Amino acid sequence: MKSDSWFFVILRSFHPIRTIRVEKRLFLFLGIGGVLLAGLLGLGIYRHYSLFLENTNLKNETRQLRLQVSNLQQTLSQVAAEHFPPLKIDELQVVWPPKGTGFAARFKLTQSNPEGPPYSGTLVMVAKNEKLRPPVYRVIPEMPLEKGIPRQPEKGKPFEVKGQRFVEALFDNNPEEVFHSLTVFVFSPEGKLILQKTAEIPKA
Repeated sequence: MKSDSWFFVILRSFHPIRTIRVEKRLFLFLGIGGVLLAGLLGLGIYRHYSLFLENTNLKNETRQLRLQVSNLQQTLSQVAAEHFPPLKIDELQVVWPPKGTGFAARFKLTQSNPEGPPYSGTLVMVAKNEKLRPPVYRVIPEMPLEKGIPRQPEKGKPFEVKGQRFVEALFDNNPEEVFHSLTVFVFSPEGKLILQKTAEIPKA
């Protein structure tokens, strides 16, 4: 028994337990690699976040530019409509037909640009006697006025012009009403007054 124990000890003494030695350089390289990896990962995240912010800012700037362009186009359209109306009222005259019971307004609606697309809107004609107090008006089609100007253009007579269109309207004669002038109002589809023209009404 003792010899076995002694032999076991001898074996242990002849075969010592080996330990693995790791050089400091390996830890240094691993640390440097970890730092580089973390740096690359952080750089990638930063670049991705920067690109996301740039993309978001670019979308916002693009949206603002589109809005500014839309507002500018609308402003230019309004200025063009005010200074360069899409239509003209030509040959406006008021006559008393020989066999009629009233006076007639006749005129031509002419496009300023005949090659452009058809233009549509509404018409209102107002016969006036503003020498009386209060003034007397007659409107075709009927609608309320404010200082002789139609207030509900959407209720006007719809029209569409391609090139030129002849228009005629008859006002019934009422001996109790005497009118001195007639004004034609032309409104855009949005209800904006784009044109008006006045002619004298001759005596019957």
